[in-house]
Amino acid sequence: MSTDAPLDLRLKLGRFTLDPHQIIYGTIMLMVAYALYDEGTSPLARGTLLELIGVSFAPLFALAMAHAFSESLDFQIRNGRRLTGADRRRVFGENIKYLLIAIPPIIMMSILTLVQWDANDIISIVQVLGLLSLSFWGAFAARTAGLGVGRQITFALSYGFMGLVVIIIELAITH
Repeated sequence: MSTDAPLDLRLKLGRFTLDPHQIIYGTIMLMVAYALYDEGTSPLARGTLLELIGVSFAPLFALAMAHAFSESLDFQIRNGRRLTGADRRRVFGENIKYLLIAIPPIIMMSILTLVQWDANDIISIVQVLGLLSLSFWGAFAARTAGLGVGRQITFALSYGFMGLVVIIIELAITH
């Protein structure tokens, strides 16, 4: 048995399997989109919420399509053949998962809109949850790799800091 085999970092929750790669990519894309979007300072209105839903799905759709295109090309080159219907369905199924990453923030934004929270506060909460998600995945990766508690904390802080840097850069560029 080779000790060089890559670890499976996916997290299994019952019938669901969460892929950290997809969640981290998607989370960062959403954080960038929300940092670039100027939601205003008044309570989030229905029209603005609909815009934010579009802002949530658009970058994730682009990410899903880019990955699907790249994966399709890679598959065709490696196997020396065209994609079959089964291949296309597999690529579609794997990459459509990127869009699912937008659902928790959209649900949260919808609920907070109903209770008339300010738009800036809603986006800030979603951004903080994105940072916490990145921190969780950093700790999860360290734990899965068999690292100690100190390294798990270091990874969690590093991943969270990476997300914070993304937000700060986007805010500096746009404001």
